[in-house]
Amino acid sequence: MRNSNSEITLLERIWQAAARNPGKVIIYDTRQVWTWRALLWRAQGYANAIQAISADATETPIVPILVDRTGETVAAILGVLITGRGFAPLSAQQPKSRLAHCFAALNSQLVIQLGVDETQHNDSSFLGLRRVVPIHFGGELDLPRRPIDPVPNQVLYVLFTSGSTGIPKGVVADFSNIENTMLWSVDMLDWSTEDVIGCGTNFFFDISMFDVFTSFYFDIPLAIYSNPSDVTQVVAETATFRITSVFAVPTFFSQILRNGLVNDPGLAGLRRIIAGGDFFHPAHVLGWIESLPSVNIFNVWGPTETSIVNTMHKIGASDISPLRQGRPAPVGKSHPRMQFHLVDESGTILREANQRGEICMFGACVTRGYLGDTEKTKQAYIELDGHRAFRTQDIGYVDEAGNLLIVGRMGSTVKVAGYRIDLGEVEAAASLPGIHLTCCFVAEIGEGHQELWLAIEPKESDAALDIFLIKKGLRAALPAYMVPKRIFVIEALPRNANAKIDRKAIKEMVGNEAREFSQ
Repeated sequence: MRNSNSEITLLERIWQAAARNPGKVIIYDTRQVWTWRALLWRAQGYANAIQAISADATETPIVPILVDRTGETVAAILGVLITGRGFAPLSAQQPKSRLAHCFAALNSQLVIQLGVDETQHNDSSFLGLRRVVPIHFGGELDLPRRPIDPVPNQVLYVLFTSGSTGIPKGVVADFSNIENTMLWSVDMLDWSTEDVIGCGTNFFFDISMFDVFTSFYFDIPLAIYSNPSDVTQVVAETATFRITSVFAVPTFFSQILRNGLVNDPGLAGLRRIIAGGDFFHPAHVLGWIESLPSVNIFNVWGPTETSIVNTMHKIGASDISPLRQGRPAPVGKSHPRMQFHLVDESGTILREANQRGEICMFGACVTRGYLGDTEKTKQAYIELDGHRAFRTQDIGYVDEAGNLLIVGRMGSTVKVAGYRIDLGEVEAAASLPGIHLTCCFVAEIGEGHQELWLAIEPKESDAALDIFLIKKGLRAALPAYMVPKRIFVIEALPRNANAKIDRKAIKEMVGNEAREFSQ
C-alpha cells in the first residue's frame, strides 16, 4: 500500500477514510465492533465534553487517558485530537503517587478514565482532576468536512518512561514525528487493504501507538486482544478477528512457541509478525520460521524518544545460518527518514564496519524531549554532525552488509519483557527502613527469558528484615512490571575496583551466599 500523497495529514486521512466508507469496521474488540461512523460519533462525544469543560486548548494542551483494552480507548484518543489537544495514555493500575506525578507534569485539569461506569463521578479517585464523560447531541454525527490541521510542532502524545530518580519521564511527540514514522513504514511494510492489525500491548506502551496510528493512517482495521498474556485466548482471537499482522515484544511470540500453539489453525491467517522492544532469541526466531514458513518475520528496534520504530529487518534465508549459530538477528539499516550514527565514549562518530558504539538517532523521528525537564532533555538530545540527535544508550555495530545489530545497554537502563526499566528507579524504591544498599539486575532464567531480581544489603548483618513490608513498599512505589520477581539478602554487596557495586559479581553469588525471598 503506497502513499500517493505524503502531504495529507494524519487527521485529514482519518476524515477521508471515514467519508469513503463510514460503515467499514475499523476497530474490533471482544465487546463490540466499531465502524468508522461509530468510532467518530463516540470520539465527537469526548470532544464535546472536553470543550464544554475547557474551551481553550491552551489551558489544557494534553489530556491524560486512563486506558483500558477496548475500542473506547481509541475513541477517546481521537476525541482528544479533534479538539486540537494531545493525549497521554496512562495505566490506572500504577501506584497513585506515580500517577499523581504524571498528572502534575501534564498540568491538566481533565482526565478520561475508561473501564468504569460513566455515572460514577468520584473526583477524589482522579486526584482532583475533572472527569470527562462523553456528551452527544442528537443521533447523527456532525463533523467538519475537513479537520483543522495541527499547528507546527503541535503535541500529539506524551508517553511516560522509567527514570533513574524514581520520577517517570514524559516523552513529548509531535504530529510530525509519528507522520514521519508512518511514511517510513510505507517503504518497510507492504500494508494491504486485507490486513487486520492485532494489538498485543498495553495502550500506555509505545508499540500500541504504532498500531493505532497505522490503523488510522492506512485505513486498516485494528483488533485489540482482550488479554495478551493468555496465549490460548490470543490464538483464538487471532482466528476470530482474522488478524494478519501482530507487532509485540518477543516474549509474546516466545510464549506462543513455548506453549506449542505456533502450529494452531487459529494462526493460519497470519502473514506478518513484528518483534521489537527486547531481544528476540535466535532459537525462537528459528522456531517460528520452521513452524510457519509463510509468515514474514520482522525484527525491529527504536526507543520511545525517536518515535517508536527506527530500523526494521525482514528475516531472510541469509539469516538462517547465523541464527543457528546463536547470533542475534539484525534490526535493519539506516533510512533517509530514520538515520543513525554510532559514537564512541568521546563522541567521535564511528564509520567503519563492526565498530561498537552508542547508537544516536537523528532526523524527523527525534521527538521534542522530556516534558518539563530541560536538564534531562539537554543530556539526552544533543547536536551531532550538524543534526539534532538522541542518545539511545543502546550499544550496537554495523556489519559489512550495513545491518545494525544491538549488543547491549549503557548505564542502568534495561529492557525486560519489552518494558524499559531504569534500575536506579527500582533501587531507589527499595531503599526502605533496615536496608543499607540495593542492587537491581536482570537475570537470565532460561532460553530467551529474563526476570528482574533485587539484591539488598541490610544495615546490620543480623537484621531481621520484614520481607512482606519490603514487597509492599515496592508494589506501592512501582508499576507491577518493575517489581523484582526475586529478592536476595546479601550481608555485604560486592564492590569492584572503583568501589562501585559489582552487579556481575552479585549475579554469580546469589545462588551461594544469599538468602533468597521469592515473590
